[in-house]
Amino acid sequence: METKTESFQIVGLNYVSLYLLNLDEAVAFYTKIFGPPEAVDEKGPLYGWRLGSTWLTLFKSDIGTVKESNPRNAEFAIQVAEPAEVDRLYEAFLAAGAKKCMVPEDTKMYEPMRFACVDDPFGVRIDMYCPIDPPASE
Repeated sequence: METKTESFQIVGLNYVSLYLLNLDEAVAFYTKIFGPPEAVDEKGPLYGWRLGSTWLTLFKSDIGTVKESNPRNAEFAIQVAEPAEVDRLYEAFLAAGAKKCMVPEDTKMYEPMRFACVDDPFGVRIDMYCPIDPPASE
């Protein structure tokens, strides 16, 4: 017998949190890109940057689920307002010490977009994208 599951009305996915072995290095890395964190609780410790409608928050790994490790196989995407900002943000990440993963290009994932990604020094993959108008031939 098939049971119908009622679907949820999801309105977003928010609050990216990373638990890092060397929190000071991670804060310095992300500060080079986004400026000083807007939220700081050194007792926590917690450092957060508002990115659009959500937050990127950094914590020490010893309060995470795997205490002696940086994040593994973690990825998040940052949406920017203009396609050219994908290229600028990509270059800012590289200048701060990230490794190249995918150079900026116009592509189609879920929708036509300008897309790039890098790997930060702590093992996190970071996507940057901006939706673009589809080519006239589509």
